[in-house]
Amino acid sequence: MATSVVADVSRVTTQEAYQEHLKKLKDQIEKKNKKPVEQLFKEKQKRLWDAMTMKEPDRVPIILGSTFFPLKYVGLPYSSAFYDPIRWKAAYAQMIADFDPDTWGTGGGQSGAALDILEAKNILWPGGTLPPDVPQQNVDDEYMKEDEYDYFLDDFTDFNIRRYLPRVYGALAPLTRLPPLGDRGGMGFMGSLNTFASPEFAKVGEAMRQAGQEQAKFRQAMGNLPADMAVLGLPPLSDGFGGGPGGPAFDQMANTFRGWKGIITDMYRRPDKLIAAMEKINKGAMARITPADPNKKGPQFSGGGAIHRGSDRFLSKKQWETFYWPTWKKSMMKSIELGYMVNIFAEGFCEGRFEYFLELPKGKVMIRFTDTNMFKAKEVLGDHCSLMGSVPLTLLQMGSPSEVDEYCKKLIQVCGKGGGYILRSDTDFIQEAKPENVKVMLDSVKKYRP
Repeated sequence: MATSVVADVSRVTTQEAYQEHLKKLKDQIEKKNKKPVEQLFKEKQKRLWDAMTMKEPDRVPIILGSTFFPLKYVGLPYSSAFYDPIRWKAAYAQMIADFDPDTWGTGGGQSGAALDILEAKNILWPGGTLPPDVPQQNVDDEYMKEDEYDYFLDDFTDFNIRRYLPRVYGALAPLTRLPPLGDRGGMGFMGSLNTFASPEFAKVGEAMRQAGQEQAKFRQAMGNLPADMAVLGLPPLSDGFGGGPGGPAFDQMANTFRGWKGIITDMYRRPDKLIAAMEKINKGAMARITPADPNKKGPQFSGGGAIHRGSDRFLSKKQWETFYWPTWKKSMMKSIELGYMVNIFAEGFCEGRFEYFLELPKGKVMIRFTDTNMFKAKEVLGDHCSLMGSVPLTLLQMGSPSEVDEYCKKLIQVCGKGGGYILRSDTDFIQEAKPENVKVMLDSVKKYRP
C-alpha cells in the first residue's frame, strides 16, 4: 500500500479527522465508479437482495469483512481494534474504498480497557493479554462445572451472577461470596446488605463502573459503522435483525459454559441434563424474537448463527440428531414463522448436514460455508437456499494471483449459475492474506459471469 495512504490513516486521531477521511474516500469511490454513492448503494442493495432471495442479479455480489486485515493493510497494530477505535474504523473505511465490495461484514472489537479492568479470562486480545500484533483468541474452559447442572436449571440468573461471571472476570471474583439471591426478597434482602459494605465489594462496584464507562466511550468512538459504510455507497447485508437466538444452543453450552471437553463428557454421562439445559437456553432465546418489520423492504435476519461444534468432524449423525439439530431447528423455524430469513455460518466440513438444511423452508435460508465443497453445496442446496462463500484463506495467503483468479472464476460460473450466490472468503480472519490476492478476489466478480 502507498506510504502516503498509510500516513493518512495514522493521522486520523479525532472524529473530525475521521469525517474528513470518510469524505475523501467517498470522493475517491465516486471518481472511480463515475457514479454518486447514492446510486451505488441502490445498485449494490438490489444485487444483494436478488442473490439472497435466489434470483439472478446483474453479477455475483461480494462481501469483504475483517477485524484485523484492514489494520495489517494500512500498517497499524491489531491492538487498534481494541484500544484505538477511531483509527480502526479509518483503516476499515480505507479497505472498503480500495477494494470496493458490495457490502461489509465483520466489525471491530470491544474495549480493551474494559477487558483489562474486568480481568477477562475467556478471551485473549491484542495489546492486553497478547502482543499488539497477535489476533484475538478465545479460551475454551469449563466455566460451568459438571455437577452444576441442577443449579443452572433451577436458577439461571443466580448461577450466572455467583458462578459464571466470577470465573470469567477476575475483578468480579468476590461475587462468589454473595448469599443466594433467589430467596432474598423483602427483609431477607435487607438482612444481606452488610455483604455489600465490605471493601472487596466496593472494588467490584468500582470495576463495573469503570468498565462500563470505558465500554461506553469505546462504542461512542466507534460510532455508527453502518451509516459510515452508507456514506461509501455500501448497504448492510440486511436492514433488520429480530434478536432472539444467538446460534445453536449446543454451541452456546459448549462455548460459554461447559467447554468442548466438558460437553463431550456430558453427552455420555448426563445427556438428559444437557438436553434440558439447551432447551432452557433455547426457550429464552425464542421468547426474545420480535416479528419482522412489515414496513421494511428486503430480507430481514433472525436466528441461524454459526456452527462451531456441529460439523461432520465434531459430531456423529446420531449426536447431531440427538443434541444439536432439534433445538436449533426449532429456533430457526420460529424466526421464519415471524417473517425472517435465517443466516447460517456453516463452519468446518458440513456436507453431512445438507439433508437437514433441506428440512427448512425453501427460500428462507442463507448458508455461508467454509471448508465444505461449494460445488457440492450448489448441486444439493442451490435450488433450496441462497449460498455464500468460499475462497479458502490458504489460497489467499499462499496462492498466486492467477490461482486466486481461476478459483474465483469457477465459483462464479458454477455457484453463480441461476442466482442465489454471494462470493466471500471462507473466514474473516484474513489478516495474513496477500493484499494483491484479496484484490483479485474482489475484482473477479466484475470480470466473470455465470
